[in-house]
Amino acid sequence: MNVASETTRSLIVFGRDDSHKPHASVFLLPEVEAAENAAKLMGMHSHRVEPGEASDIVMRLPAGKLFDSGRAFVPFVKAETYQRIAALAGVADERDSGSGDNKAADSPENASAGSPEAVAGHGGGDSGGGAAGGNGGDLWAKLAVGDMVLASEGPDEGYFEARIMKAKAKGIFTLKFRDYPDAPQVDRSYYQLGLIHPRLLAKK
Repeated sequence: MNVASETTRSLIVFGRDDSHKPHASVFLLPEVEAAENAAKLMGMHSHRVEPGEASDIVMRLPAGKLFDSGRAFVPFVKAETYQRIAALAGVADERDSGSGDNKAADSPENASAGSPEAVAGHGGGDSGGGAAGGNGGDLWAKLAVGDMVLASEGPDEGYFEARIMKAKAKGIFTLKFRDYPDAPQVDRSYYQLGLIHPRLLAKK
């Protein structure tokens, strides 16, 4: 097996979660069998990519990660991207069109996840503690162990719900991604975190 084949994006794993939000990621040729097994374990779909097939989609998908548990890290993607993947694989999109959950990663609440200022701005009319405080400049100062925030898994990745496990010096927090319990904990600075509106937190 040559180097080129080992780095070929060869499999797409995709599916919707319990909230009907779309996830998808791509895996390299050596990971195909393990990724297919992970997809089955997680109730997701997999599609083997033929050389040159839908390169505009394949090359833009986030890279997946395999865990020792047999599961995989499959990030959020935009609804439009997911629909194109489903069509490519010949799989019916399982979205519940009447549930209102098809907003997925490109919905207002998720689209603003990468911009803490945008998220904080949504809290103008609410009062209370934590992320609901009235002074936007103090919101990140109120973060504490146990709080749920939005954090990125890495460059070019989306933002995901994560719980603060430890508060360190200089505004550094140790986080654990809520939907990926097998993923290692990560450290992020306060300015890399997005806040979740308290109305959404109340539903969790």
